[in-house]
Amino acid sequence: MMAGSMLPVYARALIKTLPVGPRTGPDLPQRSLDRSIPLEPVAYSGFAHVVEQRLGDIVHPGYLHVLAFPLSMQLLSDPDVPLPMLGMVHIHNRVDMLSPARLGEVVDFHVELAGPFEHAKGTTIEVQVTAHVEGRPVMDEVSTYLAKGKKLPGVQARAQVPHAQFEAPRPSALWRLDPIIGQRYAQVSGDFNPIHLNGLAAKGFGFPRQIAHGMYTASRALSAMDPRLESYRWDVSFAKPILLPGTAGYALLEGRRHEASRSAVFHPKSGKPHVLTQVAHLEG
Repeated sequence: MMAGSMLPVYARALIKTLPVGPRTGPDLPQRSLDRSIPLEPVAYSGFAHVVEQRLGDIVHPGYLHVLAFPLSMQLLSDPDVPLPMLGMVHIHNRVDMLSPARLGEVVDFHVELAGPFEHAKGTTIEVQVTAHVEGRPVMDEVSTYLAKGKKLPGVQARAQVPHAQFEAPRPSALWRLDPIIGQRYAQVSGDFNPIHLNGLAAKGFGFPRQIAHGMYTASRALSAMDPRLESYRWDVSFAKPILLPGTAGYALLEGRRHEASRSAVFHPKSGKPHVLTQVAHLEG
């Protein structure tokens, strides 16, 4: 996952922000991408180290998200997608882990887009990812991205994930995050969005300082929860980003580690949430 592999994608995303003529209609291009990617131990160990995941042969689902991420961005930066990729906010992620993915296996990814959908604060697009190993279903993922303030005529209605009431508990751990964490996660994830790497770029998008990757925070929270279930749903709601440098509190809200549970990453002084996570048994 090197920066160079994502540069053409970010270049296309930048070009889409320029006033080069009328936008397309609300329909998404009917495109999908497929790629088979081996789960290599050296690359995975780098990711696991950054998100503080214990090393084992079962791969963290956040790493599967990382492997599909360049395909997701390639689709979102398509000129026929009627919303700009730059400035989109990742607001929700749902991963159904259907069976474990193990180091040494080859994962077959299929990625496509859904939407656009109405949202109170703009318009959303979903990135839908399925993953198989030798025909065995491993993962279904839906990542929801919000284009704030962007409204399109004739888009579909979609039930929004309700905001959960949150009262910050006493943190069981404090995460002290230096700005270098943005670079470290970018190196192992391929997500070189400049708002995570550069203060000036972050200010250009309305943040006072660079911010931590949402999926870094979510993946590290899941590492702390460390579910040891054959199958489960990993649900993540993203709230206020963590400004770097910064300190975040972590606590388990419900359930027990290794099992179905809920956790939160939050500002230790204001109590406002950064990331809310739930691990639940899959129904049926």
